[in-house]
Amino acid sequence: MRPAFYDDPAYRKRQSEITKQYYVLHPQVKSVITRICSNFRCKLPFQVNKPSDQKIYCGRSCAASINNLGRHQSVETRMKISTAIKALPPGFYQHVYESKRKPKITLICKNLSCKKDFQVYPYQAKSRKYCSNKCVMQIVGRMTTSPKAAKSKPGIRPDIDSKICFYSTWEANIARVFNLIDLNWVYAPTLFDIGLHTYRPDFYLPKSNIYIEVKNFMGEYSLMRDQEFRKRYPDIKLEIFSKKEYEQITEQYKSLIDNWE
Repeated sequence: MRPAFYDDPAYRKRQSEITKQYYVLHPQVKSVITRICSNFRCKLPFQVNKPSDQKIYCGRSCAASINNLGRHQSVETRMKISTAIKALPPGFYQHVYESKRKPKITLICKNLSCKKDFQVYPYQAKSRKYCSNKCVMQIVGRMTTSPKAAKSKPGIRPDIDSKICFYSTWEANIARVFNLIDLNWVYAPTLFDIGLHTYRPDFYLPKSNIYIEVKNFMGEYSLMRDQEFRKRYPDIKLEIFSKKEYEQITEQYKSLIDNWE
């Protein structure tokens, strides 16, 4: 049973005065804690007011982009979402997206002949280095591999050579075949200047004086480099091992090599 003195006005007034004096003598200080957003595309700092706050993302959009990965919804749920979206006014999500989008930041183009200022969204700051594709090709195009080359499991294969880092499983398997048939080879020994770009074939066979390029797909950039190389160096022999040739080699030698990838 509740004691009667709790409802006495004098008692309640006294308790109120004691509480006010306590907060004057012991003010509550909010400790602001800075954290880094756990969304790997964002990584922006944000603040929480207490250590017990379990928030790890800076906002709902970052949380949804990570937590909804691999999420499967039933057909009924999808239909409900579709119906709700169709009922919204035109441009609703675009307006919300633009109103909550983080402001762009300014970077300086890494191309020394350009150095222009350009703007990107925060999540692009780590990946963007150049202001345009033209600047990308002026720098990246001089590298020894295609700027968008598919590197399938790059690394050192101890069964082949402890000092050679192959770019792909295809290159490693071709080297294993060369070793099996006792064919002398050198991995990417020569860098050729082909004007705006450079070109380094994957293998060189000293005995035959032939360069070998292992290529799954000849895209526009690869075709351009191949044509420019043959035009500038007509006396140098270069053979392309395409997907067709590689499949033939696989069929013939895969069963003979234990470490085939």
